[in-house]
Amino acid sequence: MNNNTIFDPMAWAAATGNNKTANNNDQTKSGQVPNPKSAIPFIGNELEKAKATVEELIRLGANIAESYDDWWNCGCALAELGPEAGNLFHQISSQSTKYRETDCEKKWQECLSKHDGRITIATFYKMAQNAGVDLSAIGRQFPSAPSNPHTAGINHSEVSNNNVYQSENTDYNKGIDDNSILASQTSGNSLGHEGNAGIEGNGESDSVNPSQDFAQYTETFSDKLDVSRLPTMLRDLIETQTDAEGRDKVTLATLTLYSGAMPGVYGIYDGKRVYPPFYTLIDAPSGADKGVISDCRQLVKPIEWEIRKAYDSQLEEYQQEYAKWTALDKKQRASQNEPVKPPYRSLFIAANSSATSAYQALSDNNEWGIIFETEADTLTQALKQDYGDYSDGLRKAFHHEAISYSRRKDDEHVNLDCPRLAALLTCTPGQVPQLLSPQQVENGLANRFLFYNLKSHHAWRNVFAECNEPIADRFLKIGQRYLTLYHELEKQMEHPIQFVLSIEQQKQFNEYFSGLLLEQIGLYGEQLDAFVKRLGLTTFRMAMVLTVLRCEERAPMLDPLSQTLVCTEEDFQTVMTITNCLINHTTHVYANLLPHDDTQKHNGVLLSTTEKALFDALSHEFTTQDGKQVAKKLGIPWKSAERYIGFFVSKYHIANRIKNGYYMKKS
Repeated sequence: MNNNTIFDPMAWAAATGNNKTANNNDQTKSGQVPNPKSAIPFIGNELEKAKATVEELIRLGANIAESYDDWWNCGCALAELGPEAGNLFHQISSQSTKYRETDCEKKWQECLSKHDGRITIATFYKMAQNAGVDLSAIGRQFPSAPSNPHTAGINHSEVSNNNVYQSENTDYNKGIDDNSILASQTSGNSLGHEGNAGIEGNGESDSVNPSQDFAQYTETFSDKLDVSRLPTMLRDLIETQTDAEGRDKVTLATLTLYSGAMPGVYGIYDGKRVYPPFYTLIDAPSGADKGVISDCRQLVKPIEWEIRKAYDSQLEEYQQEYAKWTALDKKQRASQNEPVKPPYRSLFIAANSSATSAYQALSDNNEWGIIFETEADTLTQALKQDYGDYSDGLRKAFHHEAISYSRRKDDEHVNLDCPRLAALLTCTPGQVPQLLSPQQVENGLANRFLFYNLKSHHAWRNVFAECNEPIADRFLKIGQRYLTLYHELEKQMEHPIQFVLSIEQQKQFNEYFSGLLLEQIGLYGEQLDAFVKRLGLTTFRMAMVLTVLRCEERAPMLDPLSQTLVCTEEDFQTVMTITNCLINHTTHVYANLLPHDDTQKHNGVLLSTTEKALFDALSHEFTTQDGKQVAKKLGIPWKSAERYIGFFVSKYHIANRIKNGYYMKKS
């Protein structure tokens, strides 16, 4: 191999672009629209080139399709060569111990039928190159290979992140644990996607620029879950999405919304009775696809309709009684009480409400409610007004603390004994510091939220793709299913069921958060203490929601003879995987979007001399203990070194946090 030659699979795939353009122009002139799947047929030696690449992968013993995402991407890439490439897909798949011929053939046929040109053969070549194949040598054997006609429009950062067009999950990705995740990172499947736009332009893996747009950070969790083991209701929802980020959005929105409509169940956490509701904030830059989050409103629409129907019935009865009362003469009216108009009830609380209106709405709905706002600046503006500043109420409702307020009208005094409020908000990254001002960070409102960061997708998708049923309609049907479970939960309100973790789960929970707390305080300072502790409470609540959703699969849904609901091992592992991802989103928001006083925060584009010395001395994969030893050799105080490592992960984005105490540099 010529070490001075850098093989560029993207350039290779576009090697005959001039001929391709000429052909397409000829078609256009003739009035025919080129078919993206058939305009430029592959000739025989393109398949031979792929065969040679596969042979080299097998010789190296390289497994490039261990994860489900890699498997799917590889299949779609080879599908561009046509049915003849099926044997290559089987050969690659057979390198995994999870290979089963029938399952593989089924997936291959699916790749052939669903392949739409968004994943190209260049993806396969890049995966092979990352696994150690000398593509330059193979390329010299096939100098006249035709080009891939679809390269120009592909979002290569998504290819790198393994988040391009995924289908439903199968048993192929079962059994993924931390070790396999770490192994997949070593071969280029990164958990942290924020700096991996590595093959844009020239196909090389670019170094990460610390001055990149921080809003583009994202890391997904659904690609680390065994979807087949999720509660059926949640699985049916996320299978409407074709990529990991989409499944993450639906998962978080579903759990948050249902947490605000889940009566009849509670848990004991840190000696206090807690209920399911929690708060989630999703920040999405321009170009990020957050439309599906709005569709998630359909999941609780059936409950809202039922509440409205009951209100309409009460209102009609009131109007009839009021008409009778007004028909009486003055003396008769004086002897009877005027009918009282029923309070307007709704599951949703408007974000732009005044403080008293928000509290009144919560009170009128039996102290349950959901704030669902896809434009969080609506809430931002309300909190800035004296009459609308219910930040205090949001903080109290998170812990079900009593809220008292008075209304001048009729000298009314209202007490909320146990408010149970969920909040699902979306905003742009620039709106985060406006919503969660320094005051909101200091008073604790900020650390009550789960955070998730979306990235921009500046690519056109097929807006006319086959769609037998709008996603909103599919969500509404699942909302009808949840309504049945909701009615069962309502029956338990007088004698609620206690949700519990098993003894072993409690042990794992405490061990994980104990280590996480020490790690995050060391990396970012004492202010992360509250973030981690409230993340623990929200994790417990998410586990409660997952466990309740699983009850739909049972008959009866809720055991009338049991007053406890034990978390399944599947749901516990699911929620811990989600949390291990969301802590990284949280620290990104903390380090880059939330306003806070951090005197050690690096303000320049480049690393300081000390930071660079520490980073260069660390191995590609390193632990907290490794960091201590390296810092000691360099004479860097450990507390400072811990902070620098935190910046490597969440400010400069030149390393990923894998799990507690484990890190990996980005290539």
